[in-house]
Amino acid sequence: MIGISKKQPLKRSQIGLEVEVFTLDHAGNVVDKADALIKKVSPADKSIFIKKECAHNMVEMGSFPSTQIPNSIANLLKNMESVLLHAEKLDLHLYPLGTYPGKFTPKMRGDTIYRIKESIFGKKRFEIAGRCIGFHYHYALPWGVFDARNLSLKQLIQSKNKQSLVNSYNLLIAMDPILTTFMQSSPFYQGKQMGKDSREIMYRGGKALRCPEGLYANFTPFGGLQAYKYTGTDLIHYITNKYRIWRKTLKNLGINLKVLGLYGSILDTTWNPVKVNANGTLEQRGMDMNHPSLILGISTVMKSILQKVQQDFIQVLPSDIGMKEPFKLEKNTIYIPPDSYVRTTMQRNAAYRGLESRSVYIYCKRLLKLVHSLTSAQERKFLRPFDTMIKDRMTLSDHILAQAAKRGYKEGDLPQQVAADIALSHARRLYKDIVVTRKMVENAG
Repeated sequence: MIGISKKQPLKRSQIGLEVEVFTLDHAGNVVDKADALIKKVSPADKSIFIKKECAHNMVEMGSFPSTQIPNSIANLLKNMESVLLHAEKLDLHLYPLGTYPGKFTPKMRGDTIYRIKESIFGKKRFEIAGRCIGFHYHYALPWGVFDARNLSLKQLIQSKNKQSLVNSYNLLIAMDPILTTFMQSSPFYQGKQMGKDSREIMYRGGKALRCPEGLYANFTPFGGLQAYKYTGTDLIHYITNKYRIWRKTLKNLGINLKVLGLYGSILDTTWNPVKVNANGTLEQRGMDMNHPSLILGISTVMKSILQKVQQDFIQVLPSDIGMKEPFKLEKNTIYIPPDSYVRTTMQRNAAYRGLESRSVYIYCKRLLKLVHSLTSAQERKFLRPFDTMIKDRMTLSDHILAQAAKRGYKEGDLPQQVAADIALSHARRLYKDIVVTRKMVENAG
């Protein structure tokens, strides 16, 4: 067999983290101040990773890749704290949750790459992207499967590493309802309580989530939770075929196909929750943005299980066993449910009901049990927010709903002042959570 023997484990894979935040004014309202913030930060410290996003009310920050979660998190926290301090000088707050709870109209950017999407989705529908922010987790692809020159996957035969990629890819799809549940922070979208993960509902859209008005509702192959793949060749064909569809879509709209050069790689023309990224990573991009302590926890979840799969060449097997005993690790196999069940029942229950759903509760509990068995005593401390969620059956979305209820909200549109107050409370909490998370990381060192 091609690959590295079990006596020679794979090198430790690098991890990268990306976060998005909204810019708020002192009263808790969304403001189009991303450019002012970037202009303030960039000259002051060129080492800070900060860049613009599709709308003028959000920025993206990130960490340098590292093989250790504490290192990646420490770098991310440093960047976030620096940006927070610059934001304070501009009388701005940074809101770190999946959607702003109240109503606002984003000012979308006019860059070519964004105008293409606006042409495809329509002006009003594309504004959804300006109202949704997420956390993106990157884990390096197994050695030898990525062509760095062409920014594409290699066509390999009988490669253990290629099959390890497929196993990791399928596992992240199976985990998606759990990851989105633990990270859900968006019970409101434009003042309406849509579900426990309104960002997921409105961003992905489509039949599976019963949301025809969602951003990718008419283009689910590009933004919806996808089906499993069974070989490396299947995965390559899937990526290539989607690129052809994207190309055809642009052509049908009369868009000059020269703009395809802006994407850099065929891997850049897809925005699914699980994605093979042109940076040579496997990316999970389906989660709400949330506070740093939860980012630390969910990063630990993904790192521990992906490391196990790739270093020990664990087989990830969709089966009926995975329906009854999801994430059961037996000898060299992890059992997961069929993707039809994950993409319909579990995805929908997670988005709308979260831990109120018994099936989601059990599903989350089973994965957390597996992760506990794979982590050290120190790493298990990072999982405490999720242990508490399982115990109380409450996510951050549930706590936000409780916040709204204390302010008198029962049903209908959330009053704008209540929305602003909730947003401001979490913007202020962000700095405290950075401090707490940094201490956790330092104590782990």
